Parts: sequence; structure tokens; C-alpha cells
Amino acid sequence: MKHARNGGPDVAFRIGRRLVTAVADDMSTTQRVVAGAVAALVGISPFGAWNEVEAQADPIVAGTQVEVGPFDVTIVKAATADELAHLVPAPGNHLLAVVADVTNTGEVPEYTSTFAQAIPAPLDAGIIPQVPIEDLGAEPSPAPSASAAPEEPEKPGEPEEPKLPLAKVFNVEDGTEFTFLNPDVAYRVALVWEQSGEYSEETVPLEMVELEWVEDDPQGLDDGHWFPNEVIFQGQIPLTAAKPAGDAEAAQQ
Repeated sequence: MKHARNGGPDVAFRIGRRLVTAVADDMSTTQRVVAGAVAALVGISPFGAWNEVEAQADPIVAGTQVEVGPFDVTIVKAATADELAHLVPAPGNHLLAVVADVTNTGEVPEYTSTFAQAIPAPLDAGIIPQVPIEDLGAEPSPAPSASAAPEEPEKPGEPEEPKLPLAKVFNVEDGTEFTFLNPDVAYRVALVWEQSGEYSEETVPLEMVELEWVEDDPQGLDDGHWFPNEVIFQGQIPLTAAKPAGDAEAAQQ
């Protein structure tokens, strides 16, 4: 099953414009303005933002191939392990590996980090957030002296959601972390995150994000790249416990 694409917004705009044109001759000036506004709203909405069913993501089905940007992807399974290759989690945690078959259908190599953007860290699955760069190697703040003026308490605000890391991508065949997916080569990969040992569900919620090609970056920073857009597939993947091992191949056992 591949993700179906269509020209929904363009079709909606053309239909709206034809409707306005068809009845404009019998409208007053005010009615024409209102009708034109309605047609414009339909045109900029993804086939009508009011259609919630249309906006729902397709289900992820393990063993079924889907298309995401330049990749054909088949989710194989999700598993946990005590260690994978050089990765060792903190005491009490384990590693979560989502195993997938992936083929780069384009004509040039693509970064594995681009593929990792298509399958973000599962939400509400105990994935350990990444440490902000400013906190790396930071020493703890010294305790205030008795003579120091008390600091004003910070005003409470909305807590920021912790940022979850991109997966580390391993080639299951040889257990190595690698950088490129070459064109027309089928790989079995493991996308790996550190996961809290407190997570005890029998499934893991997985999402797949559409990758849109950006030819000209309006900010001029990075022309010609894949940009992660909206979620197009989501579902619950059964979670199995893998045997402790020293390489990524344990994730598929």
C-alpha cells in the first residue's frame, strides 16, 4: 500500500471558482464578496479543513510497504534490547529498536538521518529526551551565600515539551551505524532510541511523516532537501523483548 497523493487544494479551488462564476451574474455586490471569500477559504484549505476524516493518517501495518518521500518502507517489528552495538543505556533503561526494510527509490544517495526524520521517536513511549547542547558538560550552579540577595522567583509558564532525539540508524546485516542509503539497494535497518525501563506496554505507538522535496528554500539556507511535513501513517506496533546482544542483529531475533 502506498500513500495516495492528489491535488486536493487545487481541485477545491477550481470547484469553488466555478461555483462563484456560475452564480455571480445573479448576485449583488455584497453577495459576490462573501461568495469569493468562501471560495478562497476552500482553496487554501486541504480539501476543506472541516473534513476531519480526510485529515486522518493511514494506518501502519507491519509487513506492508508504504512510500515516504524517496523511500519505500516496510515496518518489520519493534523490539527492546539491553544493548545494541556500541549503545548501552543508562541503568534501569533499555533500547528500543524499530526494524524496517527500506529502499531508496531515488537516483542519488540519501542520508540515513533523512530517513530517521520520516520515523520520529514514538510519543508517550518513554523515549529519553536528548540533552540540550547548553547542558552538556555544564557544572552545577553554586549554592547561594547567606549574604546574597534572594532572587525573584520565576513566573510560572507553560512547560516546554522535551525534545526527543532522532533515531540512530543501524544496518542489521553487519550491526554498524551508517550514513547513506544508496539508490535501489534494499536495506534492513534498526532505528534505535533509549527507552525508560518503566515503559511496560505491549505495543509502541509509531508515526511516519511525509517527506516533501524543497527545491528552493525561501530563507536560502538549504536548497534542494527533503523536509518532514505532516504525519501520514500511524499505528500501534507489537513490542517484543529481544535477547541481550552486542549487535543490532539481536533486534530481529
